[in-house]
Amino acid sequence: MTIKLDLKDRKILTLLDEDARLSNSQIAKKVGLSKPAVEYRLKRFDNNNIIFSYYPVIDFTKLGYSQYKIYFKFQDITLEDEKNIVDYWKNDKNSVWVAQIRGRWDLAISLIAKSNFGFGKILNDFMNKYSKFILEKDVLLTEYSPIYARQYLTETKPSEFTYGIPSKIYELDETDAKILKELVNNARINIVELAEKTDLTRDVINYRLKKLIKEKIIVQYKCYPNLQNLGINHYKLIFRTKNFDEQTEKQIKAYIAQHNKATQFLKLIGSWDLEIEFETENEDELYKILNEIRKKFSNIIRDFDILRITETYKYNYFPF
Repeated sequence: MTIKLDLKDRKILTLLDEDARLSNSQIAKKVGLSKPAVEYRLKRFDNNNIIFSYYPVIDFTKLGYSQYKIYFKFQDITLEDEKNIVDYWKNDKNSVWVAQIRGRWDLAISLIAKSNFGFGKILNDFMNKYSKFILEKDVLLTEYSPIYARQYLTETKPSEFTYGIPSKIYELDETDAKILKELVNNARINIVELAEKTDLTRDVINYRLKKLIKEKIIVQYKCYPNLQNLGINHYKLIFRTKNFDEQTEKQIKAYIAQHNKATQFLKLIGSWDLEIEFETENEDELYKILNEIRKKFSNIIRDFDILRITETYKYNYFPF
């Protein structure tokens, strides 16, 4: 069932997308509501499953990881077998995103590993168990990927975070890992509860959080909406390119960055070169966007395809 949001709801959702750790009092002040009114609306979000998760955006590149993407097409598979495969990847300690898709593929996985060898072992373990259900698979390596704010919800300042850019490796210790493990379960957890769950003092937690932010390990705190419950469709446009030099790459990336329905741009190494994610109200709107891109960048587009993300099963920047 689609839930209709009024302007205040959309403003709250925008604020949570900008900083999920804002307190209810801070949100109330920014949207012009009382604290109880904000609490009521957040409770309504929970009851109607509006938010899939509150999570910290963690730059796993700084932790020494690269992102790999796997797409699967199934064969001779029952619904129970498909659920078992989904559960396998949801429980995998390296998977950061697991989603059902429509189009050429049935399931999409993003996972992180420290080497091609490590990734190969993860994939081989899965294939040894489930290869009889896999008609086709495709593997891609993410070169880099900017993520954008959901500017379409309400007016919000544009923001962009890019992972995949090589940088100095930051070594997490046990204390850092304890804190991150709890934050990925709920980025809105308060300091008192976080202290109880980690057996750390509030002073230690505050110090570590400031350090992780200063070192840009934690880049942002965001919410991940259940888009289908808001009547919003989530698509990936995938492109194979030609004549794709550094200048044209900058041009298309800049064009996507300013588009208020774009949420992510991925430069890939593999069967296709670009993935661009859009969140639109319907398919007609998506095709209008696609045609604009094709018209503006016809000199670099060799081929394209459309994938629709119909359900997200897992979204976790620190899955360990």
